[in-house]
Amino acid sequence: MYGIYGDIISAAERTLDCFDETKELLEYPEVQADKAYYLSVLAKYNNLKLLKDKLCALLSALEEQRQVTALLSDAGSDEERATIYEEISSLKVKASMISAALSDALACKHAEERAYCRFKFKEVSSRFGTVLYSLIKSYLLSHGAKIEDEKTVCAKGGYVQEISFIAEGTNVLTRLIPLTGAHKVYIAQAKSEELCFAVTPAASVESISESDLKIDIFHSHGAGGQNINKVETAVRITHIPTGISVVCQDERSQLKNKKRALETIEKRIRERSEQAEKKRIEADICAQHLKKNTPISFDAAGNTMTDTRLKAFTKTAFPLTDEQFTSYINGLKAL
Repeated sequence: MYGIYGDIISAAERTLDCFDETKELLEYPEVQADKAYYLSVLAKYNNLKLLKDKLCALLSALEEQRQVTALLSDAGSDEERATIYEEISSLKVKASMISAALSDALACKHAEERAYCRFKFKEVSSRFGTVLYSLIKSYLLSHGAKIEDEKTVCAKGGYVQEISFIAEGTNVLTRLIPLTGAHKVYIAQAKSEELCFAVTPAASVESISESDLKIDIFHSHGAGGQNINKVETAVRITHIPTGISVVCQDERSQLKNKKRALETIEKRIRERSEQAEKKRIEADICAQHLKKNTPISFDAAGNTMTDTRLKAFTKTAFPLTDEQFTSYINGLKAL
C-alpha cells in the first residue's frame, strides 16, 4: 500500500505502540512526584511525539499524492495535466525527504529510491556539465547507488547535448535535488549559456493487490471441445481502480485462463502506468529546466564554480576533486 516506504511506516507504528501509555504516565501523581523519573518519561514522550509528527507528515504526503494523481482522469487540458504532474513530483520529493528524516529518527535502513536524472547542455556549458556528471556518478557509486540506463545525445557540432540516467539507492533524491535547475555558465561579459540538470522520482514497479481484482468465472463459448459446455473455464478479471478488464477463454483449464488473464492485466496496467509516468517525468524535467537564477554558476574563463549557499564554494576551482564534491554535497544536505 505504501510502496517503498512500507517498512519504514511499519517500524514507526511499532515504535509508537507505547505512545498513549507514555502520555498517560505523565499525568500520574506518583510520576510527577519523582522529578528524575518524570523528566525521563517526558523526554521519551517528546521523542515519540516528534516521531509521530514525522509519521503523520509522511502518511499525509502519500495520501495527498494519491488524491492528486486521481485528478488526472478529470484533467481537461494539457496545461492542467502538466500542473498536476508537477504537483505529483513535488509530493514524491516531499515524501522522500520526510522518509529520510523518519528513518534517521528510527535508526533504521532508509528506503531505496529511484531517480530519473537528465542534463541538457549547449556548446560551452557541455564542458562543465559532462564533468559535473562524472562527479555525480562517481559520488553515487561510492555511496552504494546503482547507475542504470545511461544515454548520451550529441549535437551536430560534436559536443554532448544531453545525458540521462537512472540512479537507484539510499537518499539519491535528497543528495541530488539541491543540484537541479538551469545554472549559468558565464563565457564573457555579456554572454552566457545554461547548464540544465533535473532530477525526478522514477516509478518503482508495484505488485497488484488481490483486493483490487474482481474475478468472474463462466462457461466458455470458444473452441475447446465438449468440456467448455460442462465446466466453467472462462475467466474475466477486472482491475477495479483502473476499470481494465480482460477475458480469457481459449484454454480448456480455468487455471490457465486465469493465469493468462492476470498476465494480460499486469501488462496493460504497466503500460498505462508507464505512459502516465513518462508524461509526469517530462513535465517535471521541463519545469526544473526553467528554474532560472539558481545559486549555482560557473565561470568558463576562470574555470571556477560558485554556490552562493555555501561560503566554502565561492569561485572554487572546477572540476572539484571527489573529496571536495563529497564535502559539497554534505554541505547542501545540511542546509
